[in-house]
Amino acid sequence: MRRGDSRRPATAPAPGKASFPRHNLATQLSRTVRAGALAFLTAFVTLSAQVLIYRMVSAKLLNNYAFLVISLTMLGFAFSGVVLSRWLPDFLDHLHDAVTACATLFALTALGASVIFYQADAAVQDVAGRQAFVLALLRWIPLSLLYAVPFAFCGLILGTLLASPDLPVRRIYGLDLAGSALGAVAVIPAIRHLGVEMSLLAACVVLLAGAVLLTPPVTRPIRILAAGTAVTLALAATSSDQLFKMNYPRGSVLAMARQPGSGVVIEHIAWDPVARIEVSRITPPDPYSSLYPSLMGESRDFLSRFKRVLTQNNNAFTFAVEYDGRKASLRGIEGTIYAAAYQASSVPRPRALVIGVGGGFDILTALAFDASEITGVEINSATVDILTRMYRGYFRPWVEDQRVRLVLGEGRYYLATTDRRYDIIQLSGVDSFSGTPGAAHVFSENYLYSTEAFDLYLSHLTDNGILNMMRLEYPRPREMLRALTTAVDALRRAGTERPADHIMMLTQTNHRFTAMLVKKTPFTEAERRRLEAWTAGSRFFKISAAPGRNAGVANSYQAFLSLGDPLKEAAFITRYPLDISPVDDDRPFFFRYSFWWHLFPSDPMVWIQSIPFMEYSTIALSTLTGLAAILCIYAPLRYFAARGMYVRHATRYVFYFAGVGLAYLAIEIALMQKFGLFLGHPNYALSVVLAALLLATGLGSLFSETIVRVLGGIRFVSYALAGLILVEYGLILPRLLNFIALPFWLKASIVFALVGPLGVCLGTFVPSALDHLKLTSSRFVPWAWGINGIFSVLAPVLSIAFAITWGGNALLLAAIPFYLAVGLVWPASRTRSEMPGEAC
Repeated sequence: MRRGDSRRPATAPAPGKASFPRHNLATQLSRTVRAGALAFLTAFVTLSAQVLIYRMVSAKLLNNYAFLVISLTMLGFAFSGVVLSRWLPDFLDHLHDAVTACATLFALTALGASVIFYQADAAVQDVAGRQAFVLALLRWIPLSLLYAVPFAFCGLILGTLLASPDLPVRRIYGLDLAGSALGAVAVIPAIRHLGVEMSLLAACVVLLAGAVLLTPPVTRPIRILAAGTAVTLALAATSSDQLFKMNYPRGSVLAMARQPGSGVVIEHIAWDPVARIEVSRITPPDPYSSLYPSLMGESRDFLSRFKRVLTQNNNAFTFAVEYDGRKASLRGIEGTIYAAAYQASSVPRPRALVIGVGGGFDILTALAFDASEITGVEINSATVDILTRMYRGYFRPWVEDQRVRLVLGEGRYYLATTDRRYDIIQLSGVDSFSGTPGAAHVFSENYLYSTEAFDLYLSHLTDNGILNMMRLEYPRPREMLRALTTAVDALRRAGTERPADHIMMLTQTNHRFTAMLVKKTPFTEAERRRLEAWTAGSRFFKISAAPGRNAGVANSYQAFLSLGDPLKEAAFITRYPLDISPVDDDRPFFFRYSFWWHLFPSDPMVWIQSIPFMEYSTIALSTLTGLAAILCIYAPLRYFAARGMYVRHATRYVFYFAGVGLAYLAIEIALMQKFGLFLGHPNYALSVVLAALLLATGLGSLFSETIVRVLGGIRFVSYALAGLILVEYGLILPRLLNFIALPFWLKASIVFALVGPLGVCLGTFVPSALDHLKLTSSRFVPWAWGINGIFSVLAPVLSIAFAITWGGNALLLAAIPFYLAVGLVWPASRTRSEMPGEAC
């Protein structure tokens, strides 16, 4: 008998299992079925809760801070491994009460953490300096760890089931992954129909009810706790509006609603799987005191029609102007920067495409200029519902206009599936993902501003068509300067010899907003003069770059356009202190402008003007995860050693489970990035790609013993996985977007066919190692579970940082050496006689 098993044989059942008696085979099968159902249910709730909490956090915090909170929540799983390393026998001895207690505590802590988070003071998030950003990160770490508590209780349930000596690891782990797959599918309609808060309460109810039914509590205190929790959840559901009343960050749009006399009143909140949309009633704004006067114009009559505003996650906003169906009610909109393309265009009654409808300001601009046909593409179903149902009376005059057609979808996908061409294509500060301020986007992909997107826009313009892309800007240009470099790059690929003749830039006088007009053919002299005359009459914006302008004009837009040579343009981009190089679909992180060297810049202006959000966040999360690794890896080993317990190849196990945790998430994130655009909506990356991967991984777990035996060992599974990745990367993924116009069901089938084989291979690694560890040193199973949990926390951080720096293709390929190394350090490679399923 091994030292680690000196107290009892590894395969012997834990004492005190009267709650699950083992009188006969039927009883044991019943126990296995119930345990599998519990693992399935717990994983279903865990995945759903992850998505729901992310949405809640994103509705309050900018993405930098939201990413921190969500990443640290999974430390709960790592901590559960520490707890089980010490008290696993106690959990097994009182399994029914332990499971029910964990389910109730999950519900109570998830509810409590959410209420505390909603009501916590978020402070000002749009920070202006590095010190302020770091302090803000430190401010949110305690709340992040608070959100980790409920996931620790889910981890305790799953860890106990996986470590139980008489439960099959492969089946439990497979059902765990299948439950996660169902959660990925079910959470999208749940958000749409119930909202995020009610969906979280429903998830708590599901886990509590499942635990009570599958493992009825034995002792009276636990029964009382379960009953009290059920009553608490019921009361929370009846008072959810007050319980989940958001304390918005100071300086944000909706924070003004709490200020007396602000004139801002929140009327309606609607959840969409992409973001939360809020409708607020406002008093007419004053452009002279606004940061963005170019969006309003100067007409007092027109400003009096600014009755409502739509916000996305309390940050991105669009005015919802009251339009009565008469063109006269839009008089004044021609003085806003929204009208730039129409003022320049020589096409009478143009056909217009608006990507990102919001409150309809772009649609109204097109109507004011007698557009013959207007197509509005909106990604948020909640926004479309507000326009067409909830506020139908307010928006009816333009929503029901015969010239207007609303399309629920993603802009890139819509253009890729139509052959129509437009005289005006307009994107006004539009983003595909939640978290709209530029500084908050460093962790989010955006496919609307990539080189492939610009190629698509140009291909769908008529010969005299104009693309109007508008975004906020900074005193040191970055957002629209990167858009400019991307547009020039696209024009050169289209065969344009002088891109500068095809572009005009308009910038707000306070430099906070810029519009870029890109014409498929060169701007004519008449078009340039017409636009110059129009801007000359505005107090709020002016032309900042145009064909034939003096190269010495003191702004970066004109300086870049005046170069006129690809080599000089490349040198300009290289010398610029921020990253303004064009991004592509492989690295679509448009809003990340920093470099790693910005952490310690030699240029004092870079120190002042650039905050390396991604780099600081990566370092902070890696540091916290490193501290957790000491607690969850080293501390349990010391505890076991003090009690004379020992596991062979401990170092190998550490590298094995750490490598699997890192590499699995790398593949998951890379695949979601690759297939999200192909499927046509970011929601499908979750409901199709993640579900397919998790389901296939679960199947791989169920049949892992056979797979490993047929292939000849874990090492050969690594080889097979590497081969599959290389084949799909080299032969299939580069051609994927050629089939973007296929029906959705067929594209989903393609995704399942491509993801499935990878998932089956991935599903063999963890259960094989846990099974081997359970047979040789069963008390170390929770320790291994904790290692995998720690590196599953670190993996998203490192994967996103890696993809931002080197791209999604590199991230997918980077998983190969990790899995090859995992196969080589497989702890049973030197002790094959101990390894189940492999040449005993």
